[in-house]
Amino acid sequence: MYGERAIELAKLQIKSITQKIMILFAISIAVSLTLFLLLFSLTNLFLDDIFQNSSFRKNVSKSLVSQFQTYVTQYDVKATDTDEIREWARENNIEYFTISRDSLLLYDNLYLGKSAINNTSSEQLNYTWLYASNVTFSDGYADVFIFKNTERIYYFIAYALAALLCVSVGFLIVFVGVRKEIRYIVELGNEVNKMHSGLENASFRVEGNDEISSLADAIESMRTDLIAKSQKEIEMKKAQDNLVLGMAHDLRTPLTSLMAYIEVVKKQHDFDDVAKYSDKALQKAGEIKSLSDQLFDFFLIDSGQKEQFEVVTVEYAFNDYLSEMCNSLSAQGASVEVRELSWPDQNVSISFDYIGRIINNIQSNIIKYADITKPVYLSTKSDGKNFYITIENTISDHAHKNASNGIGLKNTNSMMKKMNGDCIVHSDKSTFKIDLVIAMI
Repeated sequence: MYGERAIELAKLQIKSITQKIMILFAISIAVSLTLFLLLFSLTNLFLDDIFQNSSFRKNVSKSLVSQFQTYVTQYDVKATDTDEIREWARENNIEYFTISRDSLLLYDNLYLGKSAINNTSSEQLNYTWLYASNVTFSDGYADVFIFKNTERIYYFIAYALAALLCVSVGFLIVFVGVRKEIRYIVELGNEVNKMHSGLENASFRVEGNDEISSLADAIESMRTDLIAKSQKEIEMKKAQDNLVLGMAHDLRTPLTSLMAYIEVVKKQHDFDDVAKYSDKALQKAGEIKSLSDQLFDFFLIDSGQKEQFEVVTVEYAFNDYLSEMCNSLSAQGASVEVRELSWPDQNVSISFDYIGRIINNIQSNIIKYADITKPVYLSTKSDGKNFYITIENTISDHAHKNASNGIGLKNTNSMMKKMNGDCIVHSDKSTFKIDLVIAMI
């Protein structure tokens, strides 16, 4: 429950890279718009000041008036010839065009009526008279005001440059914001490429708390797991090779003796001698069977086959097996002394098949290597978390001559670990003690 809660909290603490990018874009847009509005205002102020306080507009108007004067002279245009004047204004893209005489309006290009304007007063003349120029028409002089917004292109250019600058600033903000993530992704990609030449050559640095760092952490965990698995497979292969080599040697010795005893039996005529050598042959056959059983257990445990575990009380799990071991040892001439025996009222998760094999291995080792003239000590206890079974015996003198390959203890340790337990061995020249430890639930 607490583990699931911790996982949920960890997920909440992970910042989304999408959220980061959205925030960056929002900041970028806000900064760009603010900058554009500022540049827009400054551009208008700057260009308005230039065009209003310079002779630019007057020079443009003067040039257009000169062209219009040429047109009037060439075609003998009167100040009231609305159609001819409008045609010239249209061809030259004139935006505003007025003709006045004695402060009375004669022509206005914004007036689209078919009849001419005849001496009409207009307030607009109060603002345009300063820029008006005198033009000679066929019917006399008149004041002409011509306005063509040629400075508009400069405003458009200034606005376009301001917009380009603001967009560039926006992209720069986004680029600077995601540059770290981009470099991090490139780094991860380079490390992934290194994995092709060997898992040990790559190393994934975990930085930050977003999806990219989660991906890096996952890849690094996968890499370390693969390395550990590969190393374990190498070690297992080496252990199996050593085991097979050792077992081949161990099997050859009793097998050679078995064949020799069989040859001797074939040559015997006395029944007593036949029985004696038959017993010895049977003993060697038993040794071969014991070695083959141990080898079978070893490969069975490491086969990956899923074992069925049961949750039972501590006493139900071990009492019968320990009792049978004590009775069997007593029947074979060994004495068992119980130093302490306690059964806590708690449960353990076990495989009965494993427990049977473990007790058989211990019993077999006692028969092979213990001095049965001295007692075998048995005790059980618990500390509230774990249950302990301790078996101790004195090592016989012949045990040092018949060195064990240790496969039985390896099998015992593997089976205990699969049951969430452990096997701890304490041994010196004269005493052998084994502690079986298993977690209680």
